[in-house]
Amino acid sequence: MKTSMFAKGIPMLSRMCRLLGLLLVPLSVAAAGCLEGGFTDSNVAEGDRCNPLDSHNECASGLVCTGQGSSPAVPFCPENYCCSVDSNGNINSSNNFCKPGCAGGAMSICTATKDPGACALAGGASLAVAMAMDEDAAAPAPAPTPDAAAGD
Repeated sequence: MKTSMFAKGIPMLSRMCRLLGLLLVPLSVAAAGCLEGGFTDSNVAEGDRCNPLDSHNECASGLVCTGQGSSPAVPFCPENYCCSVDSNGNINSSNNFCKPGCAGGAMSICTATKDPGACALAGGASLAVAMAMDEDAAAPAPAPTPDAAAGD
C-alpha cells in the first residue's frame, strides 16, 4: 500500500513541533530570569541606565535621569544614567557612570567618532582640557577670503 506525501510529512511535523517546544521552554525561563523579578521603569538605582525620553523620571528618589529635560548631562557620556544631584542641580554622585566619561563612555565616543575631547579625556586629560579641545573642534572654519576663493 502506498502512503501519500502528506501522510509521510505528519510524523516529521510532529517531531519538529516537539523539538521547537523543547527549545522554547528553556529560552522563556532564561528570559524571565534576566528580568530579575520583572521589568520596572521606576525606582531605578544610582548608576543604572535610564531613558531620558521617558515621560517621567524613572530613577529612585533623589536621583535624576541624566539628559532628561532640564537634568544635567554627563560630559563625554553616550548613555544616560540615574545620578544624584546637589541642591543646585549639579551631578554630585560618586558612581563611576555618573562621572565625566562614564566608565568607558569617553573611549567609546573616541573610538566611534575620533572626537578630540573624548579621546583626550579617555587618555587621562582633565575634564577642563578635554572640554577646551571640544570647544576648539566645534568652532566653525573661517570663511574663505575673496583671494583664496579666486585661487590667487
